[in-house]
Amino acid sequence: MKKLTPKQEKFCNLYIELGNASEAYRKAYDVREDTKPTSINEKASQLLSRVDIRSRVEEIRNEVKEAHKIDRSFIVKGLLEVISDADYTFKLGKNNTLSTEDSKAFYRLMNQTKNTDKLRALEQLAKMLGLNEPDRTETTIKTVEIIEKSRD
Repeated sequence: MKKLTPKQEKFCNLYIELGNASEAYRKAYDVREDTKPTSINEKASQLLSRVDIRSRVEEIRNEVKEAHKIDRSFIVKGLLEVISDADYTFKLGKNNTLSTEDSKAFYRLMNQTKNTDKLRALEQLAKMLGLNEPDRTETTIKTVEIIEKSRD
């Protein structure tokens, strides 16, 4: 594989860090402020379409995953904890007979946990596990040949 230029390498690293190709391009290539966003998007897209750039991005992703011991199981476990915490908080909120200590715990949790946290965690899990893919149905198309009989 051909060695990347320093700017290309910087783009790859920033793309992983920021998750946004246009912003990574803007920072790696010191784009002027008056450059049109469409130009930046186009250039970033062109870079990402190159095999050597995509390969390097994948290498960096794998390095980051390995360094932080992040895998699918780790992410699923974390998302399930967010959902569990949200459920616990909602359950506490419905309980009218909380002690003073439990009430304090509830309000601490309410400040940390939001409905949107649970929703985002569920959406992320569904996406990761492919649960929001459209249902696939097989369709069979039959061709029927109609032959017109001529009248004699």
